[in-house]
Amino acid sequence: MPDSAQICDRTSGVPLLGAPHLAGLRRHLRELLGGEDEEAVARALVVADTLASLACRHAHPPFTVRLRYAEGVSLRAEIRELRCGTLPGHAALRLPLHILDCLARTWCVDLQDHHGVLVAEVDLAG
Repeated sequence: MPDSAQICDRTSGVPLLGAPHLAGLRRHLRELLGGEDEEAVARALVVADTLASLACRHAHPPFTVRLRYAEGVSLRAEIRELRCGTLPGHAALRLPLHILDCLARTWCVDLQDHHGVLVAEVDLAG
């Protein structure tokens, strides 16, 4: 793991107007994580795409996926202030949450009172 003095955090935001814009998010992530191990990039792509897909499926666009990248350490993706229409039932979220359980270091899905927050962090070091 890099020394904390060597860690360079980069933060970016990718606006999404709905599911057709997910490809742009994936392109941005591939560029951002270009120097990382292929397996780490794949994990990060699946986790960020899962969060963004949940937002596209259950919230009203537009929203922004905020990405915080610490080279060689982690990628954090978060979507805040989501405006949700009908809230999903447990069954609708089961598979995406299982994916987050398997691939993310930490995650949070909080969809209540027609507002929501989605956050996940992926370990890039191993």
